This record gives sequence, C-alpha cells and structure tokens, in this order.
Amino acid sequence: MNMEEATIIFSLHFKNEDHIIRTYQNEYYSLMTLISAILPVSGFGLCCGMGSCGTCLVEISNKERSYKKPVLACSIAINDQLANMVVLIPDSGY
Repeated sequence: MNMEEATIIFSLHFKNEDHIIRTYQNEYYSLMTLISAILPVSGFGLCCGMGSCGTCLVEISNKERSYKKPVLACSIAINDQLANMVVLIPDSGY
C-alpha cells in the first residue's frame, strides 16, 4: 500500500471555517488529540480522554450533512471510517 492510499481525508468545521485534514490511521491517538493538536479550541478536550466529561463533543456527518451523529471525539479512532466525513466542532461552550 502506498502512502496516498493510506491517507485519510476529512473536514473539520469550526467557527464557520472548514479545515481539510489529511492524516494517517493511528497518527493520532484519537480524534480529540488530532483536533487539540491542529485547532486552538479553548477548553476542548480538557479531560483525561475517557469520555466522562463531554468537553470533546462533536458531530460527525457525511459531506451532504444529511445526518449528524453526536459523539465524543476521545472515543473516535483515526481510521478509514472518518474518510470523506465532516466533523463539526460546536461553537458554544468553548
């Protein structure tokens, strides 16, 4: 498998801006650690990454945004399931 095939591409949407993310499986421990490393979202993911506080709540949807699934980013692995998805980071609360 070449590196291009292994690339996972998805969008992060925060404060009316889309950020195209190009990463690899397991490059980050979780979606929460990726978001924390890439975007300066004050207060995001300030827990231990065990899903007990909710500071990393995001919505994942397909490109058409025809559905939204609220999830805790600390529980989402960086893998092919994120490919071509949109991750919405809520503006309120941070």
